[in-house]
Amino acid sequence: MSISRRTLVRNVGGLALGLGVSRLSRPAEAAPADFSFIHITDTHIQPELGATEGVHQAFEKIRQLKEKPAFALIGGDLVMDANTVSRKRAEMVYDLWQEAASSLNMPVYYTIGNHDAYALGGESKLSSDNPEYGKKWWLKRLSLANRYNSFDHKGWRFVMLDSVSIDEQGGWHGELDADQLLWLDNLLRKTDKNMPMVFLTHIPIMTLFGMYTEGTTKAVSSGLVVSNGKQFQEMIQGRNVKAVFQGHTHVVEECIYLGTRYITGGAVSGDWWKGYRLGVHPEGFTVVRAKGGEISHRYMTYGWKARTV
Repeated sequence: MSISRRTLVRNVGGLALGLGVSRLSRPAEAAPADFSFIHITDTHIQPELGATEGVHQAFEKIRQLKEKPAFALIGGDLVMDANTVSRKRAEMVYDLWQEAASSLNMPVYYTIGNHDAYALGGESKLSSDNPEYGKKWWLKRLSLANRYNSFDHKGWRFVMLDSVSIDEQGGWHGELDADQLLWLDNLLRKTDKNMPMVFLTHIPIMTLFGMYTEGTTKAVSSGLVVSNGKQFQEMIQGRNVKAVFQGHTHVVEECIYLGTRYITGGAVSGDWWKGYRLGVHPEGFTVVRAKGGEISHRYMTYGWKARTV
């Protein structure tokens, strides 16, 4: 799906598409205050392989940080898995996540991962109009009103995107849908161009993953990258977007284009709780420091040792 920015602006017209937006009319502050936050992604919590203990161990490491984070950005794939399992299993893994998340003792902001959607197939498959199908289950379990949203903190604007597109057959791919892009265009037009911004997505918008896993001339599929990420980049061009935090591939990676840092934050689960991802990316999370209108970040491991059962 390709929609130009000019078309977006024309379609939006004078509509106030303020869904899920916090304090849009507030101008950017001259000197944003300093703070830190956490990017946590791909926990894939489950009772097997010690995953629940591993998530708690990671969160204990976060609680021990000398500078208490103001909040956590949760990058999706909370559970392993809700797509094709029974309702009992889906309830159980979400219960494990919510118990662990409550121990963080800080505000948390979410984007959905492909593994978080419920009843896409298998024994639990529901029709798409069922009030618990797919992303609606995720919204219900996390008490969220919208699948994309924004909030402001100390002169910064944070935007959570929904990068998981589900088709009628229950398959999924990476894409930002048209309604979301209209909402985003409205949000950007109401945001001071000097206001520092940070985005959160599950499926990467920009990544080098295919180059070092398949070959330097290989293109990645829309299962690994947002298919209309170029359109997103064009929309934010000229804005003060400091970073896009990403997940999904379980690697620690950073790409920088026109001043925006596309930071893929590894995975709390590493290689789905079976060791280092690709043999080199350990289990961990990202600590981010916002200072003087800029960000710095470091990937932190928490000492997890993979199990075989």
